[in-house]
Amino acid sequence: MIPVPVKPFPTYKWRWLSVAPTESLLEPPVFLGVLRVLARHEGEPPSSPAIATELGRVAEETQTRVDLVRTPERNLIRNSGQYWKGTGLLLPDRGDIHLTPLGRMVAEGRVTQGEFASIMVQQTVLPNPWTYTPPEIELWSEARLEFRPFVLILQVLQVLARRYGGVKESFITPWELIRICIPLAGTKARAEQIAEAISLQRAGKLNVTKWPDCTPESNDHRLAREFLLFLAHYGFCRMVHRENRMEDAFCLDEAYGTEAIGIEVPASIFDPQDNSAEVVQSIRHSQLPSIIERQRMITSVLARPNQARFRDSVFEAYRSCCLLTGDSMGEILEAAHIIPFRNGGADTRDNGICLRVDMHRLFDSNHIRLKATGALQFSDALVASPNYAFLPRRIRLPDFVNPANVAWRDKYL
Repeated sequence: MIPVPVKPFPTYKWRWLSVAPTESLLEPPVFLGVLRVLARHEGEPPSSPAIATELGRVAEETQTRVDLVRTPERNLIRNSGQYWKGTGLLLPDRGDIHLTPLGRMVAEGRVTQGEFASIMVQQTVLPNPWTYTPPEIELWSEARLEFRPFVLILQVLQVLARRYGGVKESFITPWELIRICIPLAGTKARAEQIAEAISLQRAGKLNVTKWPDCTPESNDHRLAREFLLFLAHYGFCRMVHRENRMEDAFCLDEAYGTEAIGIEVPASIFDPQDNSAEVVQSIRHSQLPSIIERQRMITSVLARPNQARFRDSVFEAYRSCCLLTGDSMGEILEAAHIIPFRNGGADTRDNGICLRVDMHRLFDSNHIRLKATGALQFSDALVASPNYAFLPRRIRLPDFVNPANVAWRDKYL
């Protein structure tokens, strides 16, 4: 029996980075593209014309619908800077642009997308001081309420998979997040209770119409949906679009233990003292980054079951030889996209590389980065691995590879 939840206080709601969300800013090519522009202009004011010019190029090359340029007086960082400040990448209230040590590591590719996303899952706690006022935070404190929203959502999905029908039931919609998960989280309900309530509601055995409304204002639905969008954008789950966006399904394609998600790292990237190195190392020794890569791989297979033509054309172009290692055993070779299919990359040989299986995984997870010049850049984790010390620092790109594809990937992924 699921009791009707009671709001811990009248203004209880979930917000992460913004009171006026701009959903597309969290898409990795846009988010990382802007971060790398900021990294190139540290010490300059956000209203700098040079920054505006580069942001215009990011908008054009990523084809985002978001206005990244705006005006000098209402520039992107002044309006939406909390997307980079609230994720621990940009220092607050400095006037000029200054990245945190973590921000520089992400911008330089030393921390991969998967590692950054894992840090956000582990480190994001509600209430977030970036989007809650001091009086609101006081209300959370009085209610003794604090939790990690991404961890909770992922644990709910795991319980749905393990107890209520396998991976076909391991999804959550924005409506279920808003009407079931958020109200129950306000009562300190555990993931098991929330998953049970979702399962009962789906079976028509639980009526939640009289449950409290935790999204009463116009932007509140979008604020809540942002949590799910982040998980989808960074590979924790797959989004299945439906006619009503509140019914979009955010799905897991593989069940794994809840202990893999709920790791505790005492250090915080949000402390005044720099704990980023300790946090990054803790994440690298966890299962979270590898979980993301497995989910991405499964998602790719499900989304594109007919890749044989692309594979054949790449193998023919590279004469069935790994570009990085020279291996030619067909059993261990794969065709990798330079610009991923999910980002509009074409199934053509000018957008393909023949790679050994492990090289493909490292390339897709950005542990190996390729420059248009043929230079290779490695993540800190890969540099620390003695197993890959043999990798070259530069290669010669075949003439048929489009260097613009390589440059796009390097700038936005």
